[in-house]
Amino acid sequence: MFTPTLNFRLNTSKINKEGLAPVYLRVTINGTRSEISTKVYVDPIKWDDRKSQIKGREPRDIRNNKILFDFTTQIYEALDELKNRRFDITAANIKLALTGELFKKTTVIEVYRQYMDYLQVRIGSDFSPSSYEIHKTTFDQVQEFLQHEKKEHIAIDEFSNPNFHRLEVYLKKYKENQHNTVYKKIERFRSMFKWAYEMEIIDKDISRRFKIKKQKKEIIFLTWEELEALKAIDTSIERLTVIRDIFVFMCYTGFAFKEIESLKLEHLSRNINGGYGLIMTRQKTQKNIPEIPLLPEALELINKYQNHPKRIREKKLFPVPANQNFNAYLKEIADLAKVEKNITTHTARKTFATTIALRNGMSMEVLSKLLGHSSIRITQESYAEMQQDRIKDEFDRLKLRLEEGIRISQNKIANQN
Repeated sequence: MFTPTLNFRLNTSKINKEGLAPVYLRVTINGTRSEISTKVYVDPIKWDDRKSQIKGREPRDIRNNKILFDFTTQIYEALDELKNRRFDITAANIKLALTGELFKKTTVIEVYRQYMDYLQVRIGSDFSPSSYEIHKTTFDQVQEFLQHEKKEHIAIDEFSNPNFHRLEVYLKKYKENQHNTVYKKIERFRSMFKWAYEMEIIDKDISRRFKIKKQKKEIIFLTWEELEALKAIDTSIERLTVIRDIFVFMCYTGFAFKEIESLKLEHLSRNINGGYGLIMTRQKTQKNIPEIPLLPEALELINKYQNHPKRIREKKLFPVPANQNFNAYLKEIADLAKVEKNITTHTARKTFATTIALRNGMSMEVLSKLLGHSSIRITQESYAEMQQDRIKDEFDRLKLRLEEGIRISQNKIANQN
């Protein structure tokens, strides 16, 4: 598999002023081929094409034949170097290895480390510690993949489409990631290639050739009836009451669990209309979000816990437990409310977007800002089906208004007659 076919040949189309032609070595290996200049020039009359060497016993002929023999040895040394460094065995790489150019190339891991350093510097400005940790997990798994593939030293501009496909398979097979998780990890990995291109480390962003699509997932949210059923459950168990109240608060604000967990009194503001709102920074993106006016249901829940020991001691708006326990308790609450859905903290955010916001006329632009999405496209893709429901509702209302208008017009005409 790794044995090259070597053939010296005289290129008579490039004869110089002295009437000498250059000798090239043709290397063929693993279905690839490359022509390498030996820097040896020969009188075409003295070239033995069958033996691929120079005829004659003159000192110059002997010296040039030795150069060609040594050149063959160098090819095998370059091949051994490629194997040791775990580079792809190709004729082009052998040619680059001869000059040492291949090993001067920047590897994927070297550039990825630089990119991770760049992200770390941004923490606290426009990048959150949690986002960095997510990127760090992807970086570690890419490293593991390259070790698995024996390609720790692969140059960044050689990480071609087949490598991306193998990375996708590796994450699914060995890391047991679902498709959308793999999609997110590869998108993070590709952000490194985009950065490397912008920093002029590579001449082109080859990652753009790889195509992977995010699979559409069913949006799990509570209907108005299910939300009311949760609010109505009567429990004497305090921990379940607290969990239920926090979950309902999330349904009326759209905040993620991490944000609810960090909510303090200082985030509560009195707005110019006399009502109350929340002002804070989006945990995931470190972006300031517009002040969110509090609906009466949400404000009532905040007031409910104003004398809670944790509120007094830590100035937290809610006594929020660990997320793992939170989701476990939510299953109990769903059973009590006879809600046959596997609800989690994220269900509350989806409930706000659908049942509370979109189905009550909130525009997609405003919802996108409240959810902290980086672009409205993300919101539109996530809630496309809900948007279709809104279009139908709008047309139903339009139909009723038109019918009412026609009736009024007909009555006027009838009265005139």
